[in-house]
Amino acid sequence: MSAAQPQGSARPSAEVAAEQAAGSTAASPDVPSRGGLTRRTVLRRGALGLGGLVAVAAAGTGVRGALNGAFQVGSGAPYDLWSGWSDVDDLGRYAVAAGVLAANPHNTQPWTFALTGGTSGTSGAGGQVVVDVHEDPARTMPVNDATGREHLAGIGCAVTNMVVAAAARGAGATVAYLPDGPQGPAARVTLGAGAPHEDDVALARVLADRHTTRGAFSAEPVGAPTLRRLAEQAERDGVRIQWVVETDERTAMGDLVVDATVAVVADEAMSQEAFSWFRSTRAQLDAHRDGLTLDCQGLDPVTAFAAAVLPASSRRQGDEFWVKRTRDVHTATAAAYAVLVVDDVAVPAQQLAGGVVLQRLLLACTAAGLGAQPMNQVTEYLDAVALGTAGDARTAADLGRRWEQIVPDGTRRGLLLVRIGHPTRTGARSPRRPLAHVLV
Repeated sequence: MSAAQPQGSARPSAEVAAEQAAGSTAASPDVPSRGGLTRRTVLRRGALGLGGLVAVAAAGTGVRGALNGAFQVGSGAPYDLWSGWSDVDDLGRYAVAAGVLAANPHNTQPWTFALTGGTSGTSGAGGQVVVDVHEDPARTMPVNDATGREHLAGIGCAVTNMVVAAAARGAGATVAYLPDGPQGPAARVTLGAGAPHEDDVALARVLADRHTTRGAFSAEPVGAPTLRRLAEQAERDGVRIQWVVETDERTAMGDLVVDATVAVVADEAMSQEAFSWFRSTRAQLDAHRDGLTLDCQGLDPVTAFAAAVLPASSRRQGDEFWVKRTRDVHTATAAAYAVLVVDDVAVPAQQLAGGVVLQRLLLACTAAGLGAQPMNQVTEYLDAVALGTAGDARTAADLGRRWEQIVPDGTRRGLLLVRIGHPTRTGARSPRRPLAHVLV
């Protein structure tokens, strides 16, 4: 969906893919780049080194690098909100700006916001401000997120950011899930209601420093006292965190995630829908201001630059890269996994509450110097098969059995999965839409 497109106007994945094809060979599902050094070979082999980088530049790829944003990483209009959100004077718009920076599935940014009530600057003295957070039906992933659990969890993440941001300005907040029933807003946040919690004030300090860490973690373990503190800061509304830390259990979870990733990319519908949210050129990024980018994959700077200036990979090559990273980096270096557990993963209010806890956990990890990455391939595949949108029943049965061995009653109660650890490289900013495109 283009950032300039009116809200509520759905665009099929095929249309998005076609638009991508106009700007990059990455949107061509199965046609590899022809001849010479390609993005695929760079990502397979790792960093080129200084000599290789000079060779890339000498090959006349400077123009392509500019088009792909190699010289604008993390800068420009799609990233302005990361540095400008805290300068917004009006309390309601300030809270919404913080909400837009929250974690969300595939960076779909599945929300719109409606403001009512008084306004205020830094103190909340101008009266209460009500922010209704609505689902954006044009920003769903009906194949990979068949039940909408991640869609609503993303909205819950935005709610947390709004609450902690308001706390930094001395304003307390109350939150109601589905306040007007299933046809109304997903959540209602009332700002200026009481005093803020000191934990929220602390989390607000790292709000703009939180980025998904898709790179490697170091071998340093995360101790039990730290895990307890993270849970204490995050858990609420009946959502609890199950830690997966012991070596055998952590290995089993990693193997499960890898196998689920293989299953996801093997399914044509799931692969195509996920790829439609990948922005492989700067023009796509500037137009959409959403989705996943090469910058955010946790690559070392030399490899990331080389990949940006070389011809883009096909969808299939991108899938191959994702499986390799999941196997060799993400699961191989995870110090621990956090499973967010609820009473029933199918209940919308609990999906929202799970997102609230997820964002609090991500912020608490950031404050503790830890990296974190949601990894929901297992539940995505299980949901797709259960609802008949994609997948293979036999594969799902195997994945489900193994999921239940690690997470008791996990099919019904295991909502979201996150890997955490000590990052070897800081996570990068992802693009965000401006306030004008999310306020209704």
